[in-house]
Amino acid sequence: MELDTLPKLVKYNWEKYGDKKIAMRRKDFGVWNEYTWEDSYQIVRHFSLGMISLGLQEGDKVSIIGDNAPEWFWAEYAIQAAGGIVIGLYTDGIPNELKYILDHSESKFVVAEDQEQVDKLLSIIPELPRLINVIYWDDKGLWNYNAPVLKDFYDLVKLGRQYESEHPGLFEQNVDRGKGDAPAILMYTSGTSGLPKAAIVEHKVLIKRAEAINMFTGLSKDDNYVSWVSPAWIAEQVFGMTCPLLSGTTVNFVEEPETTQVDIREIGPEFITFGSRQWESLASTVQFKMSNSATVKRLLYDMCMAIGYKLADTRIARGEPSLFWRILGGIAYVALHRPLLDKLGFSNARYALTGAGTCGPDTVRLFLAMGIRLHNNYSLTEMMPVTNHRDDDVRPETVGPPVEGVEVRIADDGEIMCRSIYRFTSYYKEPEITAKTIDTNGWIHTADGGYVSDDGHLVFTDRVKDLRSLKTGYRFAPQYIEGRLRFDPYINNVMVIGGEDRDYVTAIIDMDYKNVGQWAEDKNIPYTTYADLSQKPQACDLIGKAVEKVNSYLPEPSRIRKFSNLHKEFDPDEAELTRSRKLRRSFLEQHYAKLIDALYSEVDKVAIEAEITYQDGRKGTIKTEVRINSVGDEHK
Repeated sequence: MELDTLPKLVKYNWEKYGDKKIAMRRKDFGVWNEYTWEDSYQIVRHFSLGMISLGLQEGDKVSIIGDNAPEWFWAEYAIQAAGGIVIGLYTDGIPNELKYILDHSESKFVVAEDQEQVDKLLSIIPELPRLINVIYWDDKGLWNYNAPVLKDFYDLVKLGRQYESEHPGLFEQNVDRGKGDAPAILMYTSGTSGLPKAAIVEHKVLIKRAEAINMFTGLSKDDNYVSWVSPAWIAEQVFGMTCPLLSGTTVNFVEEPETTQVDIREIGPEFITFGSRQWESLASTVQFKMSNSATVKRLLYDMCMAIGYKLADTRIARGEPSLFWRILGGIAYVALHRPLLDKLGFSNARYALTGAGTCGPDTVRLFLAMGIRLHNNYSLTEMMPVTNHRDDDVRPETVGPPVEGVEVRIADDGEIMCRSIYRFTSYYKEPEITAKTIDTNGWIHTADGGYVSDDGHLVFTDRVKDLRSLKTGYRFAPQYIEGRLRFDPYINNVMVIGGEDRDYVTAIIDMDYKNVGQWAEDKNIPYTTYADLSQKPQACDLIGKAVEKVNSYLPEPSRIRKFSNLHKEFDPDEAELTRSRKLRRSFLEQHYAKLIDALYSEVDKVAIEAEITYQDGRKGTIKTEVRINSVGDEHK
């Protein structure tokens, strides 16, 4: 039988490994609980039959919302075994966002993690007439809920066992008749330019893209993978949901987001995937902690990292380090890099990959210097990985050459275009947008800008619509500058601004509250709130120095002349970021129009009054004064 669907692969691994190999591992209350392929298969089988007993039919849509957990994976495979189509939802989605996707996708069921998600769903169910049931897998706090729409995940597994006694062999029949060209998921795009679109992705596409990834990662049945990136991203659907089915790799789930680093250290995975913002945050954390360590440790770090950078730069240039530098590299590895990698949980890491955007070159170079080959890639919801760094050819400024089975070309206007027989089918309910995205020759218009280097690597610059021209006609890529700025340990996020009606480049900066707060305490600078600290002259000077450093790398016309420390963090709940933490640039430019105008005027402060949205959907207003800082000034 051709293994062309995810449920067929689940069944194949059950037949191959049974109870002799661990399929998944989850940490609960400090203890790692293990699930064999036998365990996983039986839960998938009976949950699938339980869903059928509730009315799930072939072609029905089921949404899943929750942190990464075995139940998410089991539910997805079970739904697909019955011919259903899965939609992933972000855990921090507010009710209105969830309502849009559930309504647009025509979801008949939702599988949810816990009370928090159930409460959000119960608040919008009256507006979703198609929704039949909400099935939850963590019953804490839900014991006294009596809404008829609610079902317990494990009660449904029991129901599936009963249903199997009345319909023997039904699950196996459903799996065997599954087709590779059947839709597996509806994957909603990040929605950087408006409402998210749902890409229809078939089973065979997920499998073929995962096969390409496994070729260059070398994943095997003896490896461990930590599932951390949300399955609502296409990255985790391929890396976590599909790749381990092909390789037999054990998938591990952390106890809580806050324990991720500790849990990863205990597992020591060979394959690691984080979102680009997570890699950048980790790089900032390492730099901040080392810069604030004792003098001897700081000197050791500086010396060993200098050696690491030398070796990394040599290898980036495709050179071979001399014996002298290899010996120094070995000393630096023993003295710093090995214990540092162990602390991060990367001591066994053979392959590290970015997801949901590309990391800036400074971040990639830092991890290369530490001994981790961080592989940038360029991915689309519509195509999954398009390009990826090869193990012996990591270039910090690129996103690698095309993966097997994918063609890339650059249009006359600089737009990246790609083509493969393994791509999304169409956008759900959007035939006109589908026709604009896929031309008659099968090329996908990505709306991203870039170019191909002489050695075949793709260089991503920015969204085509986000490339900016100044009044002088000089063109620059805001995202490139933003990536360099986010490398600084005191900067969390940033939006770089410019336009045809502007004489120079400016920036709105979202500082890293934790790191800047620690810095302020060390300097005995009193503060009360984020807004208060962000406008302190000393904090403005701190961020100003980071901007000056990045300016030194940039051509003179694209250097930042003025910036403001925002009084709050950019927030996806206020539509400032997508759920994958990408800037919604057009919205931000409108939302902060008054602040942007001030950055191009002679004022040194501007009064800001902005509406904020809380996680439960309530709205409030914040009023404050924001400083306008000229780069190079003392900010006093």
